[in-house]
Amino acid sequence: MKRFFSETRARQLGVFWGTVIIAGIFVSDYVRVLPSIGIAGLFVSGVGYAVAHRRIAQRAHWPLLLSFVLVYGLHVGTALLHVGWANEIFQRDAVLQLPFLLLPVAFLLLPSWLAVHKRVLWLVLIGGCLGAAARTTAYYLLHQDIIDQSYLHSKVMPTVPDHIRFSLLVSMAVLAGLVLTLNKQLAPRLRLATLAGVVLLFLFQHLLAVRSGIVTMYAAGALWLVWLGWQLRHWRVALAGAGLLLLLGGACLLLFPTLQNKIIVTRSDAEQFDSVGAANYYSVTARVYSYNVAWALIKQRPLLGLSKIELESAMARQYHAMYPGIEPAHYLLPHNQFLYNLAAYGVVGLLVFVLGFYYALWEGIRQRNLMLLLMYSIVSLSFMVEYTLETQIGVLIGLFFILLAAAPVAPAGAPGAPVPD
Repeated sequence: MKRFFSETRARQLGVFWGTVIIAGIFVSDYVRVLPSIGIAGLFVSGVGYAVAHRRIAQRAHWPLLLSFVLVYGLHVGTALLHVGWANEIFQRDAVLQLPFLLLPVAFLLLPSWLAVHKRVLWLVLIGGCLGAAARTTAYYLLHQDIIDQSYLHSKVMPTVPDHIRFSLLVSMAVLAGLVLTLNKQLAPRLRLATLAGVVLLFLFQHLLAVRSGIVTMYAAGALWLVWLGWQLRHWRVALAGAGLLLLLGGACLLLFPTLQNKIIVTRSDAEQFDSVGAANYYSVTARVYSYNVAWALIKQRPLLGLSKIELESAMARQYHAMYPGIEPAHYLLPHNQFLYNLAAYGVVGLLVFVLGFYYALWEGIRQRNLMLLLMYSIVSLSFMVEYTLETQIGVLIGLFFILLAAAPVAPAGAPGAPVPD
């Protein structure tokens, strides 16, 4: 067993199962179980390595890695306070949030990653985004007039995974690609190909025209530029990058009807905030009213919340009481992860979530881990407009890539290890 789970083999298994997880995200509509297989494989590999070598490889980093388990404990603990194990909603949620238990433990038990192995997984992400973007773009070109018109009705071209999660993946791929090319640790041709892929994904993000994707990409891009100038003193490169970013963004605004129509419909949507009935037709307006309903519930149970089990039914009752003009089909859960957690778990639960989910960010700031800061910025901004962590793909996007960025890297002297990130 020790021979099979050697350090080299364990690292190779980590890359393999990480690739399965990322690939599974992009085929989730067709092979929904594939990401779960990847998570299980990564977990079993970590346990096998720990048992074979009788050690916890990342014992020194346990607070950083195991802090995420608090999120799983929050879901399970609060549910058990309100209902028993037999509750169907609780069972579904316990399975949905299982990556918050399995992935941190897997990263804790696996040996330190080689820098080249982490780069491989980031490149797999970029490649997956490019493949999915090419497929979506081809579909758009075949149905351009219909899709352009649909954007005026708050519709978006079909993607796998869904357009919101996909746009976040594109933002992650763009920023990861920029970090890889900046570090100059790729072979010259691969570095050039990666940079070309980043530019294509940047352009595609504007063609897709999903608000959360564009905002996260520009915000994280601004952080990257500030890092270039402030931390690395590459002010000329940062200013040139900012100029190129604005130039490409302006060109997209002039050339892409989807982006133009998205701006038009967003402005129209924002003008409807005072009309309750508009929540039946306008997505942004509907989200604003979901925030109002959630706040009303939070005031009723501020400390411990309602529990996730009861949240949906409580929201429906509150909607009916506050806004009878909104149809039940358009009742929304609060599209904000922090507000969602506050309503479900109260102030106490929100503090537990912030501690568990953001402890690694504090460590990343101390270690000046740029990739980790960028991943956190993208995920955290998505929290402002989505309950990202309440779907299978959202959990993976919000957790796996943060863990990958945070995972300890083997020193340059390790067997087969190149210069670390």
